[in-house]
Amino acid sequence: MALLAACAPAAITRVTGDPGLPASDPALAAPGPFATTSEPGSLRSAFGCTVEFELHRPTEGAGGVTVVLAHGFLRSLASMRGWAAHLASHGVPTAVVSFCNSTPFAGRHDRNAADLRAVADAVRAPGGGVLYAGFSAGGLAALLAAADDPGAVALLGLDAVDSGRGGRPGDGASGLASDAADLPVPALFLAAEPSACNADGNMLPVAARIASAAVVRVPNATHCHFEDPYAPACERLCGRVEPPAAADAIRATIRALATDWVLTYAGPP
Repeated sequence: MALLAACAPAAITRVTGDPGLPASDPALAAPGPFATTSEPGSLRSAFGCTVEFELHRPTEGAGGVTVVLAHGFLRSLASMRGWAAHLASHGVPTAVVSFCNSTPFAGRHDRNAADLRAVADAVRAPGGGVLYAGFSAGGLAALLAAADDPGAVALLGLDAVDSGRGGRPGDGASGLASDAADLPVPALFLAAEPSACNADGNMLPVAARIASAAVVRVPNATHCHFEDPYAPACERLCGRVEPPAAADAIRATIRALATDWVLTYAGPP
């Protein structure tokens, strides 16, 4: 997505008055009550490369569901580590993954989905379920993995982006994600404003076809607001929000909404 956005100057969105953000619980935007630990791991992809991941866990109170979390195109687990630490602090074990099959010219989202499944099998509790989550192209890999895993309990898309390959004629969605539109588990898609950075919101037609899915659009949010830690350099490609307090409120809303969803399906007893 960054290559598309680099061709045009980044937009500046100035927010005045009530930004109209969705209602959320501020307590869920803050760190949770659990101390956490993290440990690195790796496994051999079925396609030959090495998949790195980190498993963040609460030191007590974890339930039987594990989140498996994916980063965006050509990013790494470092760009989503904050999400993993945050969810673990709310009592949910979270494995954040670095893909090894993507290249600048090929997303290989189906391979990434298979790698998410492999990590899920490695980290899930015995007999436990998995909540797949992902940002941008990682949201597509998470969707494909959730559709293929009988142990999936839910899906979280963080401004997920579809690919331009595959699809069914006339279904209103032309990408790879349309093949997983019959998703059998509940899904939440949090969405930024359409832009070049999220392929003009091209996952939204797919989400509209998923009977179990809800879509929440976050007004004035940019694609960058869905990573954690937030990368200010992303603003040069995908735009920024002024004043800073408005941008902070957007990120807090995204964090609270996502955490609420995760705790609904994967929270500790």
